Amino acid sequence: MNSFWMAGKGWYRNKSFWFLAAAAGLHLLMLTSLLSEPFAWNPGENMTGTKTHPAEPHSERGWLDSFFHDTDRVPRGLDFFSIYQAGYNFLHGCSVYYGVREHRFGSEYLVVPYFSGFRYLPAYACSFGAALTLLPPWSSYWSWIGIVELLLFFNIYALKWLPVDPQRRWFLAGIWLAYSPFYVELHIGQQSMVTVTLLHLLGIAHIHARSRTRDACYIMSTLWKLNTILFFPLWIKFKRIPSLIILGLLIFLLSAPYFLNSPGSFAEFRDYFHMKLVPGPSSLGLWTFFSVILHRIHPGLQNMHHILNLVSLGIFLLASTVTLLPRRIRFIEAFCMWICVYFLTYQYVWEHHYVMMLPVFSLMMAIDRSKIWIWIWLFCALPTPYIFINLPSTDMPQLFWPAWIQLLYHGMKCIPVACIFTLIAVRLVQNGADDPFLPDRQWSVQDLLSRSAFYTEGQPGHVQKTFPQNLE
Repeated sequence: MNSFWMAGKGWYRNKSFWFLAAAAGLHLLMLTSLLSEPFAWNPGENMTGTKTHPAEPHSERGWLDSFFHDTDRVPRGLDFFSIYQAGYNFLHGCSVYYGVREHRFGSEYLVVPYFSGFRYLPAYACSFGAALTLLPPWSSYWSWIGIVELLLFFNIYALKWLPVDPQRRWFLAGIWLAYSPFYVELHIGQQSMVTVTLLHLLGIAHIHARSRTRDACYIMSTLWKLNTILFFPLWIKFKRIPSLIILGLLIFLLSAPYFLNSPGSFAEFRDYFHMKLVPGPSSLGLWTFFSVILHRIHPGLQNMHHILNLVSLGIFLLASTVTLLPRRIRFIEAFCMWICVYFLTYQYVWEHHYVMMLPVFSLMMAIDRSKIWIWIWLFCALPTPYIFINLPSTDMPQLFWPAWIQLLYHGMKCIPVACIFTLIAVRLVQNGADDPFLPDRQWSVQDLLSRSAFYTEGQPGHVQKTFPQNLE
């Protein structure tokens, strides 16, 4: 019986082992960079930049901060403190939607050094945000950093439940550790790793034919952050309508009481999702990439928002079509495609959001040995060329970049994601109609280790009950 790390004799000559060792070294470098910064700042002290874009002094930044826009120009813990402040507001009778960068209830209610505003469901602030206030702001931030690290290593441990050999498991562990957007996630104190963990477990649960666990992970991921509600066509395809009904009821029951008892709060929540184009250097989605192209072709284009909305709608409809029309589809591939849809249709895509691509790489590399996934992972894992093209003297350096640099910067991560979307969409269309695997197929461990996909017809294929134990 193989353990997670055992791969037989000659392990020191294995490329996967050395890749994992190098990845662990890079991850340690991220942690030491973060820990090299001071523990805390008092509000308003030792800060540079503008009021709406506060920045830490260069002498007190981590040595990796200059590689990323959101660590170079955004102070440590900004997003975390936004949730913390929302939780504090709830406990003190104020609306959790308190404003963006300026607290509209007055500074006497402000307990964090800076914030960017709260834009999630109210239950998020009333539960998670309130729990954060059990500790002082900076102590709470560092505690959350520890939890995020634990989540990362839990995901690495969960690789043992994928149908891969130990050497492949080493390699997959490395792609989690050597992933630069994770550093941005830590720096700003984001909570995306909870979503990442739930999505990873969702895919693993499907492989093991645990549909209830899979659906529970989907429901929890959407309640945590609404991003994944976008995936509902996949649940319609698999006839999981009751799960969607439960999700809708939970969103209503957890949100309606707050909105009804806090007049004006729903309008504030809704206003965070108005379609406002964000062409700044921190936006790395397809929206901004296309906006650069449109601006270069037709400067001052008045209806740019409408064009980009149509592009997003077209991508969503295309994904829905290749999901719903084929008689049989592979759930894992379709699921990974839908994660990509988020990056291609949402207007606010920051660099830390790309940690959500880790389950895609983990699952696709587990079921498909093609090297294309490694190359695409590399583009997403590497930092953007920000450090080489940054103009520290200006707040909006992209305004001075030539067209090719703008396209390179904004497209470095979203174009590889678009490639994944295209590859999987073509596969679903080509393989959906003549799927040779029936839904009542009893898969053995050998089948799972040798096959490159898991096929379905409305329900996941059955896996032998002994599979989780035999996989060891």
